[in-house]
Amino acid sequence: MRDMEAIRRARSKFIAMAVTYFLGVFNDNFFKQAVLLLAVAAGMSGLQGQATELFSLPFILFSAWGGWLADRFAKKHVVIGVKFLELAAMTIGAWGIITMNWTCVLAMVFLMGLQSTLFGPALNGSIPELYPADYVTTANSILKLVTTVAILLGMALAGMALDLHPLQTAIPFGRLLVAGVVIVVALGGVAASFGVPHRPASGGQQPFPWTGPLRSIRDLVELRADPLLLATIGCDGFFYFVSLLAVLIINTLGIAELGLTKTATSILSVSLMIGVCLGAFAASRLTDDSRWSHVLVPSAIGMGLCMAGAGLLARGGAHFLLLLAVLAGAGAFGGLFLIPVTSFIQLRPAADSKGRIIAAANFFSFVAMWCSGRLFTVMDRNLAPSRSMLILGVVCVAAALALWPILRRFGEGRQ
Repeated sequence: MRDMEAIRRARSKFIAMAVTYFLGVFNDNFFKQAVLLLAVAAGMSGLQGQATELFSLPFILFSAWGGWLADRFAKKHVVIGVKFLELAAMTIGAWGIITMNWTCVLAMVFLMGLQSTLFGPALNGSIPELYPADYVTTANSILKLVTTVAILLGMALAGMALDLHPLQTAIPFGRLLVAGVVIVVALGGVAASFGVPHRPASGGQQPFPWTGPLRSIRDLVELRADPLLLATIGCDGFFYFVSLLAVLIINTLGIAELGLTKTATSILSVSLMIGVCLGAFAASRLTDDSRWSHVLVPSAIGMGLCMAGAGLLARGGAHFLLLLAVLAGAGAFGGLFLIPVTSFIQLRPAADSKGRIIAAANFFSFVAMWCSGRLFTVMDRNLAPSRSMLILGVVCVAAALALWPILRRFGEGRQ
């Protein structure tokens, strides 16, 4: 039986970390969506791929460093340092969006990727430290709901902010508003980080991973001894590859192919995130620490069918509300897929190596995301967005069928 008092105490301790994370996720998605919409509207849709690659690059280069920091030092100190880095990044980004200096904008995207690289292991490693093992899946579901709300708000409000023109200003009011919001939210994140509870470092004594990505690759290779964990990390990377590529395609689908406004295009992505919330909630009810992998293949197939359906609907000039519903379905299957995967990766490693293994998982996921940025650039040049979405759906179904024999062989495995 769960220790409800322990869960209650853990929630109270984790709330400052969750608020800090919420503000960072909101800021990241608000600014990034604003930049991507401006780029597409200016006929520079290829910039989406470049921004995705730059955001992913720090995870590829420095994930091992983030894991080392999370294992070696108190997570509160790591979080505070990272939030100051976010403030610096947003200052650069705000100046870039006011002046339409794409170099500053892309520099900000890289720095935001760096702060996320360092923040992720500290956040994810703190969940199994605070909660009983049988509550970790539920805790992840709640956190996913919270962060998905941040993503929803960021994506939705970015388009709305850019479309606002209540005042006639030399620089379009929407761009000024975006710049002001990101600075204010970054300051709020710095303030919230000081409320993160202080816990001693977990005791990791690994030497500093100067080799960076080579260390991450070595950590992944060593996981051959735990094939279920390695396969789960592969699932995590696949999810982020597919989901990011879908968001990039949706932006061009809405503006370039369907002729929607920035606000309506953002709402398409928002429907995907609402679905993720629903799927995360379902995952907390359908899975636990000893039975979780049974949902992966059906949810991946469902995600693929919905994405393929969205592509077909867009090609046929489908009604906007119907397209929203199908994209929400894709998100729901995605949330059901992601939550048990995330929980297993958090719980499986030993206490003194959680940060290192989570960092290796981040490394793999963001290599996948970097590849999605490269692939999007190619697809954007050669395919209509609706056709790209259809292909992405077919790939999801094929990946699900390939995953099925692997899960049958290695079984559930206790988290």
